[in-house]
Order: sequence, then C-alpha cells, then structure tokens
Amino acid sequence: MREILVMSSKDSVYFASLIARGLWVSHLTDIERREFGDHEQYYRIGITNRNDLLGNDVVYVASTHSDADFLELQRVGSALAGYGTRRRIFVIPFFGYSTMERAVHPGEVVTAKTNARILSAIPNTVMGNTFLMLDLHAAGIVHYFEGDCLRYELYAEKVLQEAVANLGLENFMFASADMGRPLWVQSFANHFGTDVAFISKSRDFDKTKILAVIGGVAGRNVIIYDDMTRSAGTLIQAAKAYLERGATSVTAVLSHLALNDPSVVQMLLDSPIERIITTNSHPMSQIPEVQTSDRFVVVDVHKIFVETIRELLEGSKE
Repeated sequence: MREILVMSSKDSVYFASLIARGLWVSHLTDIERREFGDHEQYYRIGITNRNDLLGNDVVYVASTHSDADFLELQRVGSALAGYGTRRRIFVIPFFGYSTMERAVHPGEVVTAKTNARILSAIPNTVMGNTFLMLDLHAAGIVHYFEGDCLRYELYAEKVLQEAVANLGLENFMFASADMGRPLWVQSFANHFGTDVAFISKSRDFDKTKILAVIGGVAGRNVIIYDDMTRSAGTLIQAAKAYLERGATSVTAVLSHLALNDPSVVQMLLDSPIERIITTNSHPMSQIPEVQTSDRFVVVDVHKIFVETIRELLEGSKE
C-alpha cells in the first residue's frame, strides 16, 4: 500500500514534525548521519529493505541555510529517486543563498541560480520532484530551477497580517528597511489602508548606510517589513532613522528570522524595536533566546505547506 513518508534534515526536524502531524503521518522516517575521519558524510535512510521506499510519496523538509543542509537535501533527494519513490516533495521553508540572486560586478557567482540548478539535477523519476519555498528573497528564483520539476513560491503574508492585526496598534503605517521590498511593503499597506515610508541606503557588501527617509513618519507607529534579517544591522539602522524623524514606535515584521548567530538576538533586544513578528521558517526561530523573549512573536506557517502538499497528492491520485 502506498504511504506518505516524511523526513527531514537535522535542523528542520521541528518543522517536519508539524508537517507530519498535518498530513496525519505518525512519525518521521529517520535518517542516520555519521562522519568519516576525512569529514566525508554518511547517510542512511531509516528503512529495513530497499523496497520499503518503492512507490511511496516522500516529503523531505529542509531549510537550506547552510552548506550541510543544502548538500544533504541534494544527496538524500537523489537517493530517494534511486530507491523508487513515486513522488518527492521538497519543503524548503527558508531558501538559503538567495542574497546572490543576480550579478552586479563582473565575475560574481549567482549562487541562488547555481544552487537551484543543482537541486534541479535530482533525478525526476515517476511522478517527479516538487520544490515548495516560502517568501523568496527574489521572486525570480523559482525560474532558476530547470527541467520538468515543479517549483512554487508560497506566501506567509496572510499569517503575518493576522499577527499585525493582533497587536492592536493604532495610527500605524508600513515602512521598509531599504528599497529592496517596495511591492511587499505596499501590499501590507494596501491591506490595512495605511501610508508607506521607505529607506534609501547605500551598501558595500554587508555594510550599509542610511541616506534618506522617504515619507512622513512623525507621530506614527511604524511597522517595518523585510523578508529576512541576518545581522540585524540594516533593520536596526532603519528603526533608528524612523524614530529620529518622529516615529512614535517601531515594530518589525520578518518572513524569515535568518540570524547569523544567537548573539544577534541580544542586538535586537538592545535596539529600539519594540516587537519583532516573524515566522518559524528558519531554525533560528527555535533557539531559546527567541522562544523565551516577549519581544518576539513567532507565527507558525506549516499549514501553508500542508495545504499545498495535500493538493499535490490529491491531484496525483490514480
């Protein structure tokens, strides 16, 4: 009998467990990991016989925030195809390496495209491969995947809008951390019927400088939307710039809490940002420093993926 199997990278077990529960799958299929003396990685999917995977549908969950998790996705995904799985659905709550989605200077490697092409090379057997991603840094990344695989960008907008509404803020408006997400900021503003403001900045690799604030923020509760923050530098600079121009308060709304390390949490706690709303897409959203702080509101987005997975599986029934 055909089964749905759910498995996960080590860092994304928390999210895979939610996916499994939503699909009425009782447990995650284990993946054994070891490392040889020369740091070569060993993996073994938790099955008894090689035919245990034959004809079954597999959901593999992994944020590709590190080389290790990205390479494991590619390696295990290829093995799943080789063992005769019917359909492979790769849930990627956070698509890493997306900052380099285009080249600005000669010789730059467009890593987002390179990685998408690597994932596209996973054998596309039987019912094929599907890649599900959330709030991509650049919408065009889905078009970097090649071949017959399916690829979709899902959106956390409604879930984040609900979290904003639950704050009960009055006289608020939406704003950006820079000029990189104007359409998203405008979309939030349109939903709530508010004004918008933007930050103009210059960037030298990972260092930024605020040049100007565009829009009137005096006397308003400003809500900054950004797709992700890593070092929190740009976000905190923007918050300070809005406050310097008379904003009453600043709240941040982030699709991905992609922090470089736990020390960034303290930077955010020391900043003037009063509340940070984010999703549970990235493993850093699960660290104790975030989970135990009243300043962070972490909203669950696994149902967005479960709904799409169900549609895909229902549509592929014979």
